[in-house]
This record gives sequence, structure tokens and C-alpha cells, in this order.
Amino acid sequence: MKLSGLILFLWLIFVAPAWAGTSVRIALDQSPPTSFFDDKGHPDGFFPDLFSHISKELNWSISYVPCNWQRCLNLLEAGEVDILPGIAYTEERSRRFNFSNEVVLSSWGQIFTLPDFELKSILDLNQKKVAVLSGDVYLQGEHGLQNIARQFDIAIELIPVSSYAEAFELVTNGQADAAMAGRIFGLKNRQTFNLVPTSILIHPIQARPAFSRLAPATLNQDFSRLLHQWKKNPNSIYYQLIDKWLSEELRNRWPSWLWPAIYGVLLLFVLLTVITFLTRAQIKRRTLELAEKNHLLEQQLAAREKIEKELFERQQQYKVFFDNSHSVMFFIDPDNGNIIDANSAACNFYQYSREQLQAMKISQLNNLTPEELAAALEKARNSKQRRFEFTHQKSTGERCPVEVYSSPIQAGGRTLLCSIVHDISQRKQAEQQVTAHTEFLQAVIDGVSDPLMVISRNHKILQMNQTARLLNKDNSGQNYRCHNISHNSDTPCGGKDHPCPLEEVLATGEPVTMIHHHYNDQGEKRICEITASPLFNPEGDIYAIIEVVRDITERMQVEELLNENEKRLLHLAHHDALTGLPNRLLFEDRLNQALSKARRSHRQVALFFLDLDHFKAINDNLGHDYGDRVLILASERLRSCVRESDTVARMGGDEFLILLEEVETIDLIETTAKRVSASLKHEIKEGDFRQEISSSIGIAIYPDDASTSQELLKHADIAMYKAKREGRANYQFYASPQAQFIFD
Repeated sequence: MKLSGLILFLWLIFVAPAWAGTSVRIALDQSPPTSFFDDKGHPDGFFPDLFSHISKELNWSISYVPCNWQRCLNLLEAGEVDILPGIAYTEERSRRFNFSNEVVLSSWGQIFTLPDFELKSILDLNQKKVAVLSGDVYLQGEHGLQNIARQFDIAIELIPVSSYAEAFELVTNGQADAAMAGRIFGLKNRQTFNLVPTSILIHPIQARPAFSRLAPATLNQDFSRLLHQWKKNPNSIYYQLIDKWLSEELRNRWPSWLWPAIYGVLLLFVLLTVITFLTRAQIKRRTLELAEKNHLLEQQLAAREKIEKELFERQQQYKVFFDNSHSVMFFIDPDNGNIIDANSAACNFYQYSREQLQAMKISQLNNLTPEELAAALEKARNSKQRRFEFTHQKSTGERCPVEVYSSPIQAGGRTLLCSIVHDISQRKQAEQQVTAHTEFLQAVIDGVSDPLMVISRNHKILQMNQTARLLNKDNSGQNYRCHNISHNSDTPCGGKDHPCPLEEVLATGEPVTMIHHHYNDQGEKRICEITASPLFNPEGDIYAIIEVVRDITERMQVEELLNENEKRLLHLAHHDALTGLPNRLLFEDRLNQALSKARRSHRQVALFFLDLDHFKAINDNLGHDYGDRVLILASERLRSCVRESDTVARMGGDEFLILLEEVETIDLIETTAKRVSASLKHEIKEGDFRQEISSSIGIAIYPDDASTSQELLKHADIAMYKAKREGRANYQFYASPQAQFIFD
């Protein structure tokens, strides 16, 4: 019993965990044919099949977590699942997840639409509604649809959805004009929604499994090791699953190994040709040597027949590959340019029969001069250049831009060129559209009269308009930086006088406007207003700024002159033109402010209403000019009698007003009244004319005599007439118990 118990214990400790397997959680979205849940809720598709076989090999215990695409990403980042099977590899995602080193699938984005809705290029998507998967790599990133739309300056209304199927459904229902989906999903599901693929393709991606950073590292290592082994074996379960689920996609795309295979087959053909010649010579030699030995001759003949049969079969295989290739292929003699052979694709493309092409020279298709063509053939023969761009002419006279890859091969003891030709008309049209768009944008900014520059984070000028280029006096342009042009300096702007717009935008992330002072070639100081706005990349980071410079020297001078005129007019509107004292308009405003302040501080305000006694006699006898001098003198003496915080104003004629603020006692009022009366009292002597000048002063106090400014003015006026009746040269309170004061 003890021994059996010990064995059971050891089995539970060491064997049972290994037998139970590693628990692995896999996120699965609804994206047939790569991954989906069938009608019974069971996981199905390429990735569930693949991971089912992997789990058997690695002893994994798999559980699937259903989710839409964005939630799958969130679950993986949070560590709530261990693996997301098929996710496009990007630099941004590699910082969030651990990707397998092995690529499982390659694909690209494609635009799908209804059969009767024509979309030929990315420009046709302008003002169209496109359903897109939220967070899709074909939507975001440097080569995503959003950035492409910005580059071509087209407005696409993007409708975010949670799955490709939902995007296709919106197009079918007429709620969207088109949908963007991965090509594998689109080709497998488009017929279900009655959609057709367009020629608008989005950048290719590599789909790899992504592992949570919280998952054990061994999951990634074991998966990558096993998949690497399977990919090396053409008969492995990996390729069987591709044929099962994705055969249409593989038939519709060129594998990455195709071109090396083409060159390999061609080299093999040359090798087999050489072997054929050597073998035939050897057979002949052996036949002569063994002529007298029939049994040996029969053996050699049998061997020869076998070898020739194998060679014939291989030549037939090559011929099938050459003839059935979808790419245009030629064999050309570089010595004279003769076309030795052409495949069916070449006949279809150039619209010549095979016999016609074999009787032609390549110069009859190529529009180069004889000298240029001879030089190109020589470069291809010596392997100095493999890729060429030419213009070829079809039998109809139509000219077409082509891309040609030529490599030398040895055949029948001579050097031939194997040339593969691609039609690049659409690519050239796209390049011309991009060039035209770029030229249009340059023409737009050249139409701006102010200097405009696009400046990178390191102060390098990425683009400028014609006005800015005129500032570049040495006209070098290459690697120029903004401070070289604006200040002729090797160091960036800085300090209070010349703050750097770029540094300010990078610090705040917002547009800025600042003033710089410059000197032109004549040494004149100029004032420049600089406006800088940020430019963001698709990740939301600032990669450059747009800077516009405007000379505002004349505007500033005009504004300064207008400000001075405005100040002068404002002063004239509120001051007496003769004495320079505040007029009644300004005085009433200050009086209202003083009363408001007094209400808050519970202080008193005193208002003096003054009239010069006997002033009419001065005007009548000495003239108005003399009277004006007396008024000016009176205003100067009044200003000297009050505090700086008090106000002296002229009502008109010989009437003046004095406003005393912050009055705490009646003594201050009386002291000021006595000082004013004494200051204004004097005798005028001009020839035989003699006249005493004095003042009659009426005083009203807030809040004892009035509660409003108009009442206070009215009561001070009444008090002034009371002083007149009392014999002039005195002051009187409106309602104060104080006695009158008369100055002799």
C-alpha cells in the first residue's frame, strides 16, 4: 500500500500536470474564412484549424474568447487572453504585444462596392461614404486610408464598424458607397453580399499571432519553432490548411518566391541543355568504344534513352511554365536584338502572333534610339543593370510604359537575355496624378504673397513658396534651415527679441503668433509678424510647422498714428480747449464714479460750484483775449489749491467745478474753500482800468444734500447764487448749519 501510494503521489506531482496540458486563451473575432464561430457556436476557420493541430503537438489546452476586433485588442493588451491569432504587424503594435517571428499570412486592404458603382482610383472616393473597421491597420498608419486621403486632399466620410461583415452589409443596404476589408475576407465573402472588388488597394501587411506581454514567453517560442518547421515542409498541415481555407487567395496573388523560381527554372533549363550536349557526346564516344560489345551497347542505348526522356520531360515542364506564365516573357539575343522566343502573354499584350514576334527585333517594340537600345542590351548582358523602364509600342500603335527585368542566361553556347515585362501604365498615371497634385499645392502656396515655409522639428525647411525662395539669396536650397534665411544665422532664434516659433509650437501644441524685428539690406528696421501652426502625423505627433511671415512695419506705424490721433481726439472731447481742464462731460463721469465709490466706502463727497465775480467787466473793457488769459490763470490757481485725487473742471464761461473725494470732516471742505477764495481774489490794473476779481462758491455735500449727481450739481448751483446774493467773495453751503464766510 505504501509503495502504491508513493507512486500515485509522484504521478500527481510530475505526470498529471504535463498530461493536463498548458491552458491557453485565444481571442477570436468574426472574420471568415480566417476565423469565425459557426451556427452552433463552435470556432472554425483557418486559425482555429491551425491552432487545433498546434495544440496537439504542444499539448495545449485551448479556450476561445469571442470578441469584436477592438475588444480583442483590448483583451490582449490587458492580459485577459494570451493570443490573438491573425493581427497585422506594425511598429506601434510591437510596443504593445509580443509578435511571433513567423509570418502566417500576407494580405492587403481592398475597396469593395456594388457592381454598378464604378470606382477606378483613390480619387473617386472623394465625398463618398466608406465603411471601415475601427482600429484597422488598413485605416491607420503611414500608408493607411486616412493618410492616403490627406495626401491626395480628398474628403472621405468614414463610417466605423466593428467587423468586416458589418461594413459589407452597410454597402448592400445602401448606407455606404463602399467598404474597406482585408483581401482574404473580401474575396471569400463578397458574393454573399453581392459586392465586387475595385482596383483600389491599400498597403500589404504581414499577419502574425500576437502574444500578450503577460503570457509565458514559452508560448511564443514553441509556436514559432513549430510553425517554422511546418513552413519548411511543402506537405505539412500548414500548407494543407492554406489550400483548404485560402486557395482562392493563393491563386490570385504572386508568391514572393515566384520570381526567384522563374530565374531558377531558366538556369535549370540552361544546365539541362548543357548536360544534354555532354551526354550526347559521351553516348557517341561510348558507342564507338563499345561497338563490338553488343550487350554493353544495349545498356548505353537504354541509358541514353532514359536520360533523353528525362530531359524531354523537363523541357516540356519548362515550356509549360514559360507558355502559361501570366507575365510577358522574351528571350532576346543581345548581339543583334533579335527576339528568339516570346510566350503567350507577350502575344496577347503586344497583339502579335508568336511567329511574328520571333521574326522581329526588340527595337521594333522599343522606342529607344539604336544607340540607346544597344547600350541597354550591353548593360543587361554584363549584369550592370537588371531593371529598366521603357516605352513599348503594340501592333495597334498604342504606346505603353513598361518595366523590364533582364538577366543573362547561357543557352546553346551563347548568351541570351531573359526579359520579363510588366505594364506600369496605371502606376505611371498614379505618379502623374501625385506629381500634378504636388505641383498644384506648390502653385497654391506660391500664390501667397507672404513668405511661407514648412519647417521640420530640426529647423530644416521641407517646402517653401516663391516669396520665401527669394529670401534665399545664395539659392542653394539644399539642407537649408529657417534661421539661415530669416536671420542669416547658423543658430536657431532665441531670447525675448526673437523667440523661436518652432520651439513654442512644440512646447504648447497650439498655433502661435509672435513679433520679430529684422533689418533689411538697407539697414532699415522692419517689424515682422510670424504665425506658426503645427502639422501632425497619423499618430498625432507634431512632425513640422507651417510658418507664415508678414511685414507689418507700415501697419504698426499707421496703428501708432491712429492711436495718437484717437488719444488727442478723446482728450479734446473730454477737456476744455482753453484751459485744458476736464469739461462738463468728463466731470459728470468722474462725479458718478466718485458717488459710486462713496456709497461703497460710506465716505462724503463735496462739490464746489464757482463763478468769477465781475468777469463780464474784464471782457467788456479789456477784450476777450484778456479775459481768456484771466480764465487760464484762474484754472492754474484752482489746480494748485486741491489734492491730486480731486478734480477741477470748467463748466463754460467763468464757471468752474471742484470735486473733493474721500471727505472725512467738514474741516477739509472749509479749508479748501478758503484756499480757493483767497487764491482767486486779486485786482486787475490795466491803464486807467481797475477791477477786483473774486469768486462766489456754492458747496453741496453727498449724501447730506443730495443722492444723485444731477441733484448735487443743482444744489451746488443754488448755493453759489446764495453766495452771490450775500455779496460775492464768499462760499455758502446748500444746507449746512455752518455760517457764511466773507473775505474782505
